Amino acid sequence: MQLSVVVPLLVTVLVAAMGYGATYLTNLHLARRQDHLDRVNRQLSELYGPLYAQSEAVDRAWNEFVDRYGKFWRPSTPATAEQAALWRLWMSAVFMPLNRRMVETIVSHADLLLDDTMPDALKALCGHVACYEPLIARWQEDGFDSVQYVDHVSIAGDFPHEELDAYLEKAFKSLKSDQAKLLARMQRLR
Repeated sequence: MQLSVVVPLLVTVLVAAMGYGATYLTNLHLARRQDHLDRVNRQLSELYGPLYAQSEAVDRAWNEFVDRYGKFWRPSTPATAEQAALWRLWMSAVFMPLNRRMVETIVSHADLLLDDTMPDALKALCGHVACYEPLIARWQEDGFDSVQYVDHVSIAGDFPHEELDAYLEKAFKSLKSDQAKLLARMQRLR
């Protein structure tokens, strides 16, 4: 074989191989970014978005309740029969359905958590909701008419709204920022 034939052939093969390699690496990089974007989108749509919205709904409902009826559960002072009945109604019809949805969202989509372990705010929420279940079951018993604090308030303490709100807001904003950055990078690469 002559050098004048071999050199151009080798150069052509080398250029083609480099082009293929560059295309492969670019496609691999795009696929990884797309996978990352898909995960962030799932985290937002299936876990953090719903939790954030549900938490906001609980906060707004709670604020409306307090604005209209005030805070009346104190360990040292029992509520009136009317206040206790009102509390049971709001807990059963408004707060617990929202709280249960949040717990279901956490349990169903725990694989989408940002953290390696269950965050304390989510554990506190799950514990709070679980400790209300026996109270609500007791409220359904015939003849229940207690106005005592211990018969109406979770042994796990108050709803962890400050801790939960801070965690969810930070996570949601972080994910939205990641999503925007990933979308911008994907647009530049296409």
